[in-house]
Amino acid sequence: MGNIYSVSVNNHASHSAYFMVFQSDPTNWAPNAMSLAWFSKFSNPGPTTRIKFQWTVDTGFSWADTGDLQPGIEYSTAETYDPTGGNNMITLDYNKAYQFVNPTKGPDPARFYLSESPNIPIKSSASVGVTMSGSTVYAVQARPNQSLTFSPHPKYYIAYGDYVEGDVIDVNSINNPLELPYPTGIYALTTTLNADGSWDAPQSTAKSNEQRLRLLSR
Repeated sequence: MGNIYSVSVNNHASHSAYFMVFQSDPTNWAPNAMSLAWFSKFSNPGPTTRIKFQWTVDTGFSWADTGDLQPGIEYSTAETYDPTGGNNMITLDYNKAYQFVNPTKGPDPARFYLSESPNIPIKSSASVGVTMSGSTVYAVQARPNQSLTFSPHPKYYIAYGDYVEGDVIDVNSINNPLELPYPTGIYALTTTLNADGSWDAPQSTAKSNEQRLRLLSR
């Protein structure tokens, strides 16, 4: 397990909704791939309400029986594969049901490889996904004889609205997302969602806590 990242959000919004963390460039993995609501939590706003998400960049794969993959459907994971022992390559096969088979070492230990066997139906009802910290980040329709390679270079965003974890989303339609930049050596950020829907610029949680303590000591 690598470094643990986190974001804490002070909820001063004007209404209740879901906070949702996502990543926004699925086509870096595969053409026609889509982003998912990676993590989400429902929150009621209040002067002391704070929501926290945390994750690692441990990467793997998943598959789900989605039917036609499109925004608005739920990606309900059926199986995951978490690379161990350097086995960063896995195959999705079909034998009356989908399954991951043949874990092995890929050519580059810094990348992750997913092969899709010729047994997968041409009009597959399954989708395959990249996971990070155990939850699916991106997904694409499964197809026979495909080879997909993933190099983790994540950019994180947070949004507020009607987003349930695992929902397939259209990142271009998300209302007012906030990018969460993690400077070198910083793994915990804090921000505030204001009543007018604006966000405070993210800052390190340590700096935010120092400021709060100074205000309380006055």
